[in-house]
Amino acid sequence: MVEHYRIEGCLAGKVLRVNLSTRQVLTEETRPYAEQTLGGRGTNSFILLQEIKPGTQWNDPDNLLCFGAGSMVGTMVPGACRVDISSINVFNGGKGSASVGGFWGAELKYAGYDHIIITGKSEKPVYLYINDDQVELRDADFIWGKTTFETETILRQELGDEQIEIALIGPAGENLVRGSAIMIDAARAAGGSGVGCIMGDKKLKAVVVRGHGRIDVHASDRFVQAVDRCYQQLRANQAMMLSMRQSLTERMTDMDFEAWETTMVVRNGQDDYWEPERRRRLMNREFGVPTMRRAVRACCTCPAGCSAFMAIDSGDFKGMKGEGFWINTVMSASRFDLADPAAVVAFWLKSNELGLDTDYVAAGLAWAIECYEKGFITQADTDGLELHFGDGRVLLRLMDMLVYRRAIGDLLANGMVEAARKIGQGSEYYLSHVKGQPSIEPFRIPKGWGLGVATSPVAGRHLRGSTRGPIHSGPKDLDFNITDYKNQARSVVWQAKTKELEDNLGICIYVGTWSGCHSLTPSNYTELVNAGMGLKLTSEDLMEHYARIGRNLEKAFNALHTDLGRSDDLPPRRFLEEAVKSGPYKGFKADESQYNKMLDEYYELWGWDKSSGLQTRRELEKLGLGDVAYRLAQRGKLVEE
Repeated sequence: MVEHYRIEGCLAGKVLRVNLSTRQVLTEETRPYAEQTLGGRGTNSFILLQEIKPGTQWNDPDNLLCFGAGSMVGTMVPGACRVDISSINVFNGGKGSASVGGFWGAELKYAGYDHIIITGKSEKPVYLYINDDQVELRDADFIWGKTTFETETILRQELGDEQIEIALIGPAGENLVRGSAIMIDAARAAGGSGVGCIMGDKKLKAVVVRGHGRIDVHASDRFVQAVDRCYQQLRANQAMMLSMRQSLTERMTDMDFEAWETTMVVRNGQDDYWEPERRRRLMNREFGVPTMRRAVRACCTCPAGCSAFMAIDSGDFKGMKGEGFWINTVMSASRFDLADPAAVVAFWLKSNELGLDTDYVAAGLAWAIECYEKGFITQADTDGLELHFGDGRVLLRLMDMLVYRRAIGDLLANGMVEAARKIGQGSEYYLSHVKGQPSIEPFRIPKGWGLGVATSPVAGRHLRGSTRGPIHSGPKDLDFNITDYKNQARSVVWQAKTKELEDNLGICIYVGTWSGCHSLTPSNYTELVNAGMGLKLTSEDLMEHYARIGRNLEKAFNALHTDLGRSDDLPPRRFLEEAVKSGPYKGFKADESQYNKMLDEYYELWGWDKSSGLQTRRELEKLGLGDVAYRLAQRGKLVEE
């Protein structure tokens, strides 16, 4: 077990606790938590596991909503901007988590806080105002019902300070749409797990932060040298940095770009091949998505910048503008078979404006369209709206129904699994979900990608271990191919561990490991932690102790709060039974026996029991989590070894 040293730098110093029911505000030291986990997502996971009792529901007052800035956020480390927001997952009752960049996290730390832990429920809408030591709950009636764009504008005018940073929800969160996001900087979405829905349930409209402090480091000279090495490595990889800066608005104009062939799920999973003519229409340089890009914005301390500012100047969606165009945008487009460039950009901008998680919308509404085409639902359910793939105007009207709970939208807002249960007729087979959460991800072609999504403890997302091959992520010396099952488990485990470190430190993956550039690696993180926080760790300590602790905390939370098991770590049934219908990978599907072999290796690499997927006493005690092992054993969720 790694020896814990006293942390001497990089932390703001305080955890802020706010009870919305009693309006009580307290603070405590961050250090005891960070010394267990390094900070960020790890600390949020630790607090949730320790403080939420099994049986607590996502909409109970005792549920916690935890905001945690990574330990390097607020320093000069490149890409150190990430904030983890954790709570109970609204889709399955297990661990929920969403990560978001921007400038909010740095401002929180400059105000003196590493984490905000929110409990209770307000009787009326409020927003939390933090200005250094000034912490207040203020009336939010005047912004309740407003979109995210409107709310940000109004709060800046109300407070008279353009330097404030705001985390907020839109109408989706207020109306308890399960797939609601928490928005930062108007375009950075903390999507997944329904964190925006939980914030709405607590009647918390926004968290406004203003800070005037600074973050000190332990050994400033060594820290600056370590940071300088990071920037040198990033400058040496200008090709990847340029690629990020192009925000996919340029990269995806290349019809040979590998993502077109391997990560596009088409028409809600009816195929995994999107015809080149549809792609060309979307990404045409003369009239497609690239013509709408006006600028690119970067998050705090990011040397690249990946957030495209888009503006639509003509057509049905003229006048819409804002940030955001990602790989998920294109994955959503193919799922809707939507090749209208303006409609695809409008879909993304409207999601931000309403405060929606785009993955939830894409997976859920594409499923609804297929249900309509198969006759499971009719115009009587859709208030007369005809649902068809490829129609952007219909899609945006359906989004309004979802957010404002009109007609079929009321059913869909409560979660697609529940909607499928009520619709019946075998409709759940066509719903792509992982552990209850709708997912836009591919499983038939990229095997490591699918394994990472299926095993993610927060369900259905690709940034907890998914890989597309050695040129994209994974140990550099690992030999494997994107479509093979061999060695995928090793790569997924390695990527999950590096992502844990990046989330705990608050470093964006786009300057780290997942993007494939390997510009920053665990050896860089080791230097930064030792110089900045005053620790004496090796890269192995980080990878085999702190990273393993984080994943084990999340898995233990799921075990204590849900009945999720090994079968929940497999792909959705449709991808196991139906093959790709066209294109170069025609005939490919997810083979259940091969997936189970990957799962065996995956569990063994984590030190878990491969037959059940449960954690083992040996692994938990090795990590100093004997108390967690005891609690799991009490509930019959531990394998004794």
